[in-house]
Amino acid sequence: MTKLTRLISFRRRPAAASLLALVCLAASIAAQQQQTLGRLEFVGLKRLTRDQVITMSGLKVGQVINGAALDTAASELLKTGMFRRLSYKVHNAGNQAVVTFQVEESAISLPVVFENFVWFTDEEIVAAVRKDVVFFSGTSPASGETPDKIAAALQHLLNEKHIAGQVDYLPYVSKDKQELLFTVKGAHIPVCSLHFPGAAAVSEADLIKAAQPLFKSDYSQKDTMTFLPLNLLPLYRRIGNLRAEFQPPTATLETGAQCGGGVNVTIPVNEGKSYRWAKSVWDGNDKLTVEDLGTALGMNPGDLADGLKIDAGLKNVTKAYGKRGFLQPTIQPSSEFDDAASLVTYSFKINEGPRYFMGDLIITGLPPADAADLKSKWTLGNNAVFDESYLDQFRQGPLREFVRAMMQRSRTGMRTNVEVELRPNAQRLTVDVVIAFK
Repeated sequence: MTKLTRLISFRRRPAAASLLALVCLAASIAAQQQQTLGRLEFVGLKRLTRDQVITMSGLKVGQVINGAALDTAASELLKTGMFRRLSYKVHNAGNQAVVTFQVEESAISLPVVFENFVWFTDEEIVAAVRKDVVFFSGTSPASGETPDKIAAALQHLLNEKHIAGQVDYLPYVSKDKQELLFTVKGAHIPVCSLHFPGAAAVSEADLIKAAQPLFKSDYSQKDTMTFLPLNLLPLYRRIGNLRAEFQPPTATLETGAQCGGGVNVTIPVNEGKSYRWAKSVWDGNDKLTVEDLGTALGMNPGDLADGLKIDAGLKNVTKAYGKRGFLQPTIQPSSEFDDAASLVTYSFKINEGPRYFMGDLIITGLPPADAADLKSKWTLGNNAVFDESYLDQFRQGPLREFVRAMMQRSRTGMRTNVEVELRPNAQRLTVDVVIAFK
């Protein structure tokens, strides 16, 4: 067996996801030597199948190949974005060549979401994509040619059905997942109706009322899923249904003339149980006692576990720390549910952070005499423990009265814009208070 080797290196320019691929292609035949391709082998495949990669490469068993043909096939594979590294080698089996590709698939392959393709079923969309992207299985790299090919296939599907709109895509990151979102831009898709199967503890009528803003914009699955936890889940949290959740929406085309081109949107809801408060458990607190924290939180055993009241209580806990000079406490809540008793226990892990002291009071935009007059009304002395609640009291009392008196003296009727800013110094552990008149 004769063996000729050449080494070729490529650097692929980073695409949208800023990925680099350093690729070494090793061939055992010279550029001009031609052989018949007898077999293709792939080592390192995980998500992709051998048949899919063969189709992606453009190679066919029985064709005449040389180094240039193999380099082209390797380049085609890399351009898909499905591979991070790739090399190949060739050896002879009789009078035919056996080509073995050693591959490392891209670590990042994002789930693909077809965000507002309301005119088609999922099966129709996937079938259309697979005409051009035969290996498509619901995911795609964020870079390379694959996302562009998916977008082109979707655009062709729209054009075939004479549906106006331009297909676009972008990576979409939420707090717990990352997706590749394909959207039809410029399509008019009004929301005709909303349905919430599973609604009982909160009536469907109340959910629809709270969801009225969805009727004022074109349908978007992503926007709907963003809207629900911010605007509808509070209806459940306030009655103790802390584990209520909405399922992804589905949209069906409206066939009536009154809402032409629109969709009827169905959003199933799992309401869960209504819970009562069992107890709170605190960890990491030093400057505030458990009693102090419990009083600030305002939840007692047997109370309805009103999620909005719990949220307000945590703000009060933060304020209690602010009164004692702790401006940057972090509180991480976690909950344990007893479904049999319909009780919930909350655990709070606290990092109190450093204590801050009063620095300088800085007043800008006033004549010196007026600035001195306002400073005389500030009673929190330098190096005193900084009390955030004092600042609120000062704003509502002395500062408001000072501004009112100043406007009366001016007799111009002009309103004065006053901005108050805190400037913590993490090295000195002091806080300068800046009051700017503009």
